[in-house]
This record gives sequence, C-alpha cells and structure tokens, in this order.
Amino acid sequence: MVEKSVYEEKAGMSIKELRDKALEHLWLYVHDYSEFAEEDGFKILVEADGIRVKDITGRTYIDNISGLWLVNVGHGRKEIADAVHEQLLHIHYASSYDHTTIPTIKLAAKLAEITPGSLSKVFFCSGGAEAVEMAMKIARQYHIQNGSPHRFKVIGRKGSYHGATWGAQSISGSAIQRPWLFEPLVPMARHVDPIYCYRCPWDLEYPSCKIQCVKEFEKTIQFENPDTVSAVLTEPVSLSGGNIVPVDEYWPMLREICDKYGVLLIADEVITGFGRTGKMFACEHWGIEPDIMTVAKGLSSGYQPVAAAIVKKEIADKFTGSARDALAHGVTFGGHAAACIAALTNIEIMERENLVENAAQMGKYLLGQLETLREHPIVGDVRGIGLLCALELVKDKKTKELFSSEDGIDKKLTKKLNENGLLYKAWPQNIFLAPPLIVTKGDIDEMVGVVDKSIGAVEKEMGIL
Repeated sequence: MVEKSVYEEKAGMSIKELRDKALEHLWLYVHDYSEFAEEDGFKILVEADGIRVKDITGRTYIDNISGLWLVNVGHGRKEIADAVHEQLLHIHYASSYDHTTIPTIKLAAKLAEITPGSLSKVFFCSGGAEAVEMAMKIARQYHIQNGSPHRFKVIGRKGSYHGATWGAQSISGSAIQRPWLFEPLVPMARHVDPIYCYRCPWDLEYPSCKIQCVKEFEKTIQFENPDTVSAVLTEPVSLSGGNIVPVDEYWPMLREICDKYGVLLIADEVITGFGRTGKMFACEHWGIEPDIMTVAKGLSSGYQPVAAAIVKKEIADKFTGSARDALAHGVTFGGHAAACIAALTNIEIMERENLVENAAQMGKYLLGQLETLREHPIVGDVRGIGLLCALELVKDKKTKELFSSEDGIDKKLTKKLNENGLLYKAWPQNIFLAPPLIVTKGDIDEMVGVVDKSIGAVEKEMGIL
C-alpha cells in the first residue's frame, strides 16, 4: 500500500483523485482540456517560500515569472498573512458605495504619495482588466463633462494585452486572445503598430527611423479626427508583445502628442508597476506622468486580489459638483479591507528591504547573463529592463523566421525547463524571465543555467545544433 503524502491526507483525496476532479470540474484558463489531461499538463501547488514553489509530489521549482509577473516580494510572507488575518477579525468588508475602512484610506493615500506628479485620486477594484475598463470609462466621462461629448475612441497598440473583459480585450492587440472569435468588439478601439526594433514594421533602423512607431499615434489621431479621440492606452513595456522595451524618445514624444491634441494618456502599469522594472513605476524611467495609471498584480504581490485606476487631481476634479457629475461606475469588491491591508504591507516590505533597487541591480545582472545565451542557434534576441526579461526564439537567425505551432517548441521547452527546476509554461516565440524582486545573483545563475541547459537539450532533440 502506497503511503499518502501529508497533502493528500489534508485534501482527503489521492493525487490521482485530485487530478481527476480538476479535469472534470475546473476550467483552467486559455488551454484546451486535452493539454491538461497529459501527465504533466498542470501542477497542483501546495507550498511556496521566497522564489520557490513546491507541487503535491514534493518537487520544488524556481518561480520563473513570479506567478504571473506579480509575486514581487516573494512567496511565504507571514507578515502579510498576519496583517490580513488581523484585519479579517476586525472588519472584512464595507461597501465602497457608501462607506470605507482604515486600510482603504491609508492605501489610497500611500498610492498618491508614491505615484508620479499629481496622480492622487484612487478608484479601487479587484483586477487589472477591471482597472483598464475603469480608466477608459473615466476618460470617456471626463471628456463629456469637459465639453467634448464626441471623444470616445481609444488608441492602443497591436500586440498589447490589457485584459480579457470585453472592453479591455477590444483595446488589446494581442493575437493570443483570438479577438476575432468575439467580434464585433467594442467599437471605440483603434490600433497602431507596436514598438519592435528587432522586427520593425516599417523595416527601419533606430535612430534614423525618427521613432516612426510614435508618429503612428499622431497619424491615427489625425485620421480619426482629434475631436473623437478620448485616450491613448499603452503599457510602458509591452510584455505581451514580446517584452519590448521602448527607446528613450518614445514616451516623451507620446506625452507631447497626447498633450497637443487634448488626448488623455493612460499608462497600463498592471505588470510593470511596483518595482518590476527597477523603478517603482516604469513610466519613471522616462520622466513621464500619465493622466491615468492602472495598477494591479504587484500592488499586493498576489496575496489578495486588488487593483486600481489612479487619476490626476485635475481630471478627478471634473467629477465633482453634483450627483450627475459623479463617476458612473462601481464594483462590489473595490477597496476591500483585507486586500488593502495586504497591499499596504506589501509596499512596506518593498520599501524597507529596498526591493526596487534590488530589481534594478539584479535586472542588469540577469540581462547580462542572458546575453551569453545568444550563442544558441535559436536565440534571436535578448531584451529586458529590471526583472522583466525575455529571449526571443527563432528558427533562423538570419531571416528571423519564427517557429510554427507545428514545431512544438513551446511544449518541448516547457518539459525541459520543468524537468530542470523552473516552474514554467513556455511560449512559441519567447522565454520570459521575471523572478520575484528578492532574487539574488546565485538564484539568477541557477535560473540562467537551467535555461541554457534546456535550450541546448531542445536544440539537440530538434537536430538544430
């Protein structure tokens, strides 16, 4: 008789029974059921500490992308758990329609303190897509109340991801979402080609390109008629587009264009915020103050679901005067007391342990170590800023030809990376590396070693070497 693990004892089920229940009842995101029915299709995680997680079989892995680019302070922070527990014992919920709690007030004040410029009015919600939806609605109502009722269009970038709700998906430009399945989408969305120096859409080279990718925003605003454009919504670093870091001129030029035409600039910092790029917020790398900033993920390091749209005071002031002027939006769980205390404690840890600075230093080290992997035949480009890095994989370095889905390189790499100790789900085009901000040089050496070994094994398996 096989002895059950402590996790099986706690669950009252064997590993097989748990897997069968999951396959029968749990709808995991994005992938089809057949993938998860495979032996290593999904993992049941049971413990985590620092940068490592453990599955129900007892195997440990480095959390290579911080859960989903959000566990910034690392796993197993008892301080956050204790703060949440204490708050739940006092009051766990108050409707943000009529009331609030102490942690909610303190978190709003803290965000006003640490965000750039006059960003100071905080509208809370539960997740990044909600925050994006709110930001677009705030921009729309702002223009109505500012005397420009025909400004409703929002310009995003192809390749970007802003969430999976209807409006957020409409402004996203990510093919991974397969937007054509859900057409017609919300009709306010317009898109421009992305920043992508490695694969410039216009076959230009920096700096002689004169930053054509920014000029596309102005051309689109002019074509659509500036009096109909409400906002530009972009990620400071386009992770879903392939971890694309913009050139230094990009954001200042975009800010100027938005100001020129009276268009609000919305920075989607859901992934890049809270130290991930080596600054508290990525827009600080370019000295930019957006009109609205969306945040989530690293706000609480995932210990509780919390997100927000943070707005400039001069914009928020347009929503005062009468009940008719109030923002026509609300959510049930926005400003949840337990979520806000988790976020406050998370930020306190980041500041106390200088994790933003650590992300900057370790990010430079990680990018430097990844540069050594360019010798691999399938590594076409290495990109990153702070602890947000990626390798772009190619079938042919000279032509930059991508692997097709039939090549199955994502599955091959996922298998090897997991076997070698990284918790990872690979993409056909990129390997992302974004460990928690507590990572050390020793951890990075281990991670890069695993990636090096795994890529080499896959190249050998595919006969590429």
